[in-house]
Amino acid sequence: MKIVNAEQMKRIDRRATERFGIPSIVLMENAATAVVDAIFAHYPDCDRVAIVCGVGANGGDGFAVARHLENRGVVPVIVIAGDRAKYSGDARTNLTICERLGIPMYDVTANVDDALVHAADADVIVDAIFGTGLNRAPEGIHAELIRAIAELRIPVIAVDLPSGANASSPVPFDPCINAEVTVTFAAPKLCHVFEPAASYCGEVIVADISIPEAAMQDENVTLELITPRDVQPLVAPRLSSTHKGTYGHLAAIAGSPGRSGAAVLCARGAIRTGAGLVSVITDAGTAKLVHVGSIESMTYSGDDVTGFLDKKSAVLIGPGLADDEASYTRVRELVAAIDLPMIIDASALNAFASRASELNPHKHPRVITPHPGELARLLGRTTKEINDDRIASARDAARITNCIAVLKGYQTLIADPDGQVRVNPTGNPGMASGGMGDVLSGIIGALLTRGIDPFEAACCGVYLHGLAGDILKEEMGDTGLAAADLAERVPLAIQRLRAT
Repeated sequence: MKIVNAEQMKRIDRRATERFGIPSIVLMENAATAVVDAIFAHYPDCDRVAIVCGVGANGGDGFAVARHLENRGVVPVIVIAGDRAKYSGDARTNLTICERLGIPMYDVTANVDDALVHAADADVIVDAIFGTGLNRAPEGIHAELIRAIAELRIPVIAVDLPSGANASSPVPFDPCINAEVTVTFAAPKLCHVFEPAASYCGEVIVADISIPEAAMQDENVTLELITPRDVQPLVAPRLSSTHKGTYGHLAAIAGSPGRSGAAVLCARGAIRTGAGLVSVITDAGTAKLVHVGSIESMTYSGDDVTGFLDKKSAVLIGPGLADDEASYTRVRELVAAIDLPMIIDASALNAFASRASELNPHKHPRVITPHPGELARLLGRTTKEINDDRIASARDAARITNCIAVLKGYQTLIADPDGQVRVNPTGNPGMASGGMGDVLSGIIGALLTRGIDPFEAACCGVYLHGLAGDILKEEMGDTGLAAADLAERVPLAIQRLRAT
């Protein structure tokens, strides 16, 4: 699902009307219907709704909402934020209809309290003050209205975005409406997806208002939200005629004395995601512990690592490896010598600190899975710089390394070297515990062993990982969740995804 900014949405709207001939008033009508449907879905017993309208197109949506509500037996009250003489076009048309219908209207030009007294007994408030065109903080009467609505403590449904949100930024203006539900149109905007603005949006409903897909495609949007539909084909039910060889053999170069758990967890993640075979390449002492922790996987402790990789399907390198120069040198040698699909994680990434361009000079199919600290070391930046603009950081990581970059954290990002970025919506704060990243690398590894494109494998793996964490949270709450338990929920996540 594409994520757009204000300018992109403006061009998409214009394309829908000018190229495809869809009258803008039809789009407004469809938008209003979607908002009314949301009102009845969330507040089926409401009798009275106050609609607060600005003097732009968003206000026109509000007028259309008001007349649809009246047609369905709900009492609408309209509060106009500004001079109604400023309405034009479709908004003016809908205002005129409401005037002729005799829907109560109250203009706010000076005293906010006088107008909002008529909204105080409403069951729901519809916020139609500002839309995607807002590019500065609300001022004057609009700012007063936004603050006064908050004091009413009545549920708010926002039209397109909460008034005060910036469609093109994760940071809202001040003040900003705090909505329980936001109904946006055609595609989510940045403020709907990314915090802190997303918290002001509440539940976000993306409504189809008949903008053609071609109008969206022509915009060449490079930022998208992963949806179940995107990843379902990659976890389709297995055919009866398949066998373990069908699902590949993952080799994980992982673990070291005192860090056997990471090797176990990545093996468990791969097995539970359906890898046909998993072998952990590690030292002899660690191998004994891996045997105990992951009885379905195998181990190899010989010196000929590249020879052992013959006929393997994919390689994972990094979880639990030692963080010392001898280990880093060996990692760099192996990464340079191996041409199989590869996931590079954890300590293997540290081996390339400030040497990011050496990770994949020959453009093999590779995925890196750093958290912000690891990416900072990789790119020679600070962790703050990475977190200040995670989207740009993910793009830089993919471009500089020639790898698919998975920037872990809340709303994990997946970027490719061409600048495409996907945002993961699954997962929860309970997953902030040791070993979760090791399970993720095993999940992605299992998908790579099946020959899945690295970008698609990374997107699917991250989504499954977060969904398994959400299932675990449903069972146990958001505290004390363990990575080993999450790995065991991956098959349930696959089942749920198939059934969605």
